[in-house]
Amino acid sequence: MVLIGITGGIGTGKSTVTQLLKERGWTVYASDETAKAIMAADSDVRRELSEAFGEHVLTPNGVNAPLLSTLVFGPDPECGQRLATLNGIVHPRVLEAHMTAIQQEEERGTRFVAIESALIYEIDLEEGFDYIIVVDAPHEACVERVIGRSKLTRDDVERRMAEQIPMEEKRGLADFVIDNSGSLEDLKGATQTVAMLIEAMAG
Repeated sequence: MVLIGITGGIGTGKSTVTQLLKERGWTVYASDETAKAIMAADSDVRRELSEAFGEHVLTPNGVNAPLLSTLVFGPDPECGQRLATLNGIVHPRVLEAHMTAIQQEEERGTRFVAIESALIYEIDLEEGFDYIIVVDAPHEACVERVIGRSKLTRDDVERRMAEQIPMEEKRGLADFVIDNSGSLEDLKGATQTVAMLIEAMAG
């Protein structure tokens, strides 16, 4: 089995690349989706979130994402500590879930498995992958994409970006970089090219 990490900054187009690879036949797990499922179903996680942030952050189907985002990404000086608390509750469970899934895929004989996560380098997971793909796009385009799909302000988006390793550094660490500065067709072509290269190198 070949294990691939897919990462990049906020708004770079990771989800689109993930979908394209799924359509190609790769098995892909998205960390955000895994985290949402865990916060909805894991009673221990829900208890810890309630104790850390108050019962009002919970909903019957998960969490009140806008409220939780305000608590961990807002201008309040304590937001950084709250974000660390949230990550400490959720990230280990996401990692555990992905490790279990990877083992199951290997037992099934799945050839290519990818994990999409914005924080591969931030939490030092890069050594666990055979290849890492970084999806990149111009800063302004990323900001506009995130504002367009959410209720976040420019300041909100910039604060979230500041929590991550700069894209220049991520590009330098990557095995492959997919440039998402053009059209969707350009992105499709770049993604297929990288996928073909990885498949060829894997033999």
